[in-house]
Amino acid sequence: MASNYPYDPKNAASVGNFSAPQGNAESSYAGQAASSASGHGGGGSRRLPPGTELSNGRYKIERSVAAGGMGAVYRALDVRFNRPCAVKEMLDDFQSEGDRSQAVEWFTREATLLLDLNHPCIPRVRDFFVEEGRHYLVMDFIEGRTLGEVLEKEGNITGVNGARGVSEARARSWAQQVCSVLSYLHRQSPPIIFRDLKPSNIMVTDKDEVKLIDFGIARTFQQSPRSSTIIMTIGYAPPEQLHGRPEPRSDIYALGATIHRVLTHHDAANNKPTIFAFPPVRTQRPDISVAFEQVIAKALEGNLEQRWPSAAEMERAVMNLPPPGIQPAPSLAATVLGSVDRPSNQPLSDPISSAFTGPASALLRQAQDHLNNGRVEPAFVVLQQAYNLDQNNPVLHKLYGQVFARRQPPQPEMAIQAYNKSLQFNGNDPETHRLVGDVYLHLRRVPDMATPAYTQAVRLNPRDFEAHFNLGKSFEATSNFPAALRAFQEAAGIDSRRPDVHYHVGQVAQRLNNFPLAEQAYVQVLRINPADHATRFLLAQIYERENKLEDAWRECNFVINAQPGNMQAQEMLRRLRMILRR
Repeated sequence: MASNYPYDPKNAASVGNFSAPQGNAESSYAGQAASSASGHGGGGSRRLPPGTELSNGRYKIERSVAAGGMGAVYRALDVRFNRPCAVKEMLDDFQSEGDRSQAVEWFTREATLLLDLNHPCIPRVRDFFVEEGRHYLVMDFIEGRTLGEVLEKEGNITGVNGARGVSEARARSWAQQVCSVLSYLHRQSPPIIFRDLKPSNIMVTDKDEVKLIDFGIARTFQQSPRSSTIIMTIGYAPPEQLHGRPEPRSDIYALGATIHRVLTHHDAANNKPTIFAFPPVRTQRPDISVAFEQVIAKALEGNLEQRWPSAAEMERAVMNLPPPGIQPAPSLAATVLGSVDRPSNQPLSDPISSAFTGPASALLRQAQDHLNNGRVEPAFVVLQQAYNLDQNNPVLHKLYGQVFARRQPPQPEMAIQAYNKSLQFNGNDPETHRLVGDVYLHLRRVPDMATPAYTQAVRLNPRDFEAHFNLGKSFEATSNFPAALRAFQEAAGIDSRRPDVHYHVGQVAQRLNNFPLAEQAYVQVLRINPADHATRFLLAQIYERENKLEDAWRECNFVINAQPGNMQAQEMLRRLRMILRR
């Protein structure tokens, strides 16, 4: 298992002692363990053996989790509560008093900061003590891996020029959760700047929940013209931090660099002409949506004033993005394009790319390429040329339908006419039936007419997630809630990692007064994205309806900690306080 709580002052660069990134532009505590143990005077012999008892026998060491030259992390048992915990140890074995003082300062600052913080993405501190000259910090034990380790083992979606990374949906979830915890830190008085956000300082649990770790160099932000000590990781720190002037928006830049990394595996050392010039995400991962790329690019702005003004603003932007592969109305680029921007986990093979046959095949591929890159009118010109060569090609008319659906303003009637013409030549193409449904649902906004098209699409391809999902939306819009619930549950069975489908299951179940099912669905949304405060508040309301008042109290408190201005949550908390007499 990875190091849950990496701590090593050498993990950060300071004035006159920072270097360009090597390899992945980051270092984790676990990665330093082997080199530290072999090059630090037999450091391994100083580790606490299993069975060691600390703090008058309260904590019993079970095993070492990670170790470096200046500290170690152990899994231990809290004997008093019979629960596992993480014991973080700082060794008092420094070559100079200056090194020791700085290490103690960072370690103590981390303990002090964490004791006052309460957020689901921050491990809780349980204890802090000194024993036999060594400082100890006791925290929640987190089973998981760092983002860097997840990228190396699971970043298998390939891009171009050697790029590879995780799915957009997963990266969005992580970004939103980190935005939530950064917003919480930046709202403290004075604001807390993390200062060293990077993949090795973000843990991910087996439920894909994010935990921010290693607060050793986090500091409060003081509005002062004086420059502070430069503590940073090159490749993740913005220009102002290089000059010793970090501020809350510096963490936003580091988050942008982190998300860029997990999507592309791009090493910031290769940025040209400067270390701050990141290539656009879609030049390496064309499957990433334009909207998400723009969110990342804004976070990576070198000019502070052009960056997201706050982590809360960035979080709202991520939350308001359409699901990956779907663009918002009226353009609906992915929804009406179908295979052009289909999510990578869609099991249906791409019928357009596999059906480029006949005398116009080269022109059809060219038109498809124009559409893939948002060039609608050039695609139309090429399709006119293809029409003269092969008027009876179903793909030709399907592409015409995409052009009409994507034009500004869209031409829904022309799009339906083109799709129906395509179905005359190939009536068993499930994607074209789905595209007809998309036009009726999203462009014409007549869901009752979309239902037959989606029904035919799922009959021809029962594994088409989007068809089931949009069929559920059509039933929901026409108040056929039992049918909507079945459709959403079918979609969830195909792709259980999409939080939006679980959210819809919860909404429809709530309308049907099926509160246990609504609870289950909202819990699943939060497992995927614990920072979804709107869903957490809905869950709190469900708990209250189920008379699970302690659970409602807990979730409502989470919401208020993340959103102090949420007046509905404040009112609910007052109501629960009266009932629970607190």
